[in-house]
Amino acid sequence: MLRKELVIGFAVAGFLATLVPVHIWNDVFVHGHGIATTLENVAVGPFVAIISFVCSIGNVPLAAALWKGGISFGGVVSFVFADLITLPLLLIYRKMYGRRMVLRMLGVFWLVMSLAGLATEELFNALGWIPATRPSVIAGDSVGWNYTTVLDVIALVAFAALYWLYRNRDRFGGGAGYAKDPVCGMPVQTANAPASVVHHGQRVFFCSGRCQGRFDADPGRYLTATGADTAGGGGAPAPRHTDPVCGMAVDPETATCHRRHNSQDHWFCSAGCAEAFDAAPDTYSTGRSSQQKTIAPKLGTPHAR
Repeated sequence: MLRKELVIGFAVAGFLATLVPVHIWNDVFVHGHGIATTLENVAVGPFVAIISFVCSIGNVPLAAALWKGGISFGGVVSFVFADLITLPLLLIYRKMYGRRMVLRMLGVFWLVMSLAGLATEELFNALGWIPATRPSVIAGDSVGWNYTTVLDVIALVAFAALYWLYRNRDRFGGGAGYAKDPVCGMPVQTANAPASVVHHGQRVFFCSGRCQGRFDADPGRYLTATGADTAGGGGAPAPRHTDPVCGMAVDPETATCHRRHNSQDHWFCSAGCAEAFDAAPDTYSTGRSSQQKTIAPKLGTPHAR
């Protein structure tokens, strides 16, 4: 569900970091007005983080470039702190929690990050820890082949090899000693499984006590006669519906939200999907999204929550 946001975020961050001159970022910060400069810089720092899409440690090079350009120390700190409210993450928050909650989160995070930047500057200034000079050259200003590029290529090759081995683990005996948690689908090493239970003469392994608790509450939901037999002698599997916005399988009994439109019922995996449906219900209420799907759960196959 988050692939689109992550791909957009990484792609835009890469282009902005290499193609947008640093002086453009510095133009949004005021300079030479004493305390007013500090207050404006700590408030604008998170804004630059949001529009630059740069999160995690990827914002450190840009922060160094902003420091070189003359923004206040507090502005740099608030910019670094603001990697939790970059635009891709805000889109993810909206999908998971809904529009109103993400606006509250944005406001609270922005305020706290700005205050933290201001407090850090005042503390470092009192201790004399703020650098008196600014660097003239920032590593990474140029694009080209260097040792980090080579390491990136090696990492990509290693990742591709590991993924191929993962997909073909059964061919090499890699699946021996492992079972799949029937609740969440996570591979579990049977010798060190955190939890397990014997159901109809077959031991079932779980990644955590939480998954075991969900299984104990309704074993027939996760096992079939072809796996470990269904609880109660093989009752019919619970009906499943498809979230009309994101396409995830949704159990009406545990769905986050429900809507009825044109005499049809729709269930949603999250408040964000429900809000997207409310904005344009006719767009989502036709085709595959309105069709009820019955899924026979197989042993080791996780259900979308």
